[in-house]
Amino acid sequence: MRKLTFGMNMSLDGYIAAPGGDLGWSVPSDELFQWWSDRVGATGLALYGRKLWEGMSSHWPTADKQPGATPAAIEYAGRWRDMPKV
Repeated sequence: MRKLTFGMNMSLDGYIAAPGGDLGWSVPSDELFQWWSDRVGATGLALYGRKLWEGMSSHWPTADKQPGATPAAIEYAGRWRDMPKV
């Protein structure tokens, strides 16, 4: 049997996005970003909803090629591309 893990960013008062769908409030610290990156590295399959998929798939496939990409973003982009997704 495999382990199922559910992860979601949410403010303490229950918000996922600001008015207009803005997710800028949830930019993680370096430490939290590394934690999420490590989770992605250990994930066998990711299941995305439409809105999250639209945001992730428009950024991460080429994020490591962008000017100024940090080592953490480069690592995450590779992990994200390699992870099977549904």
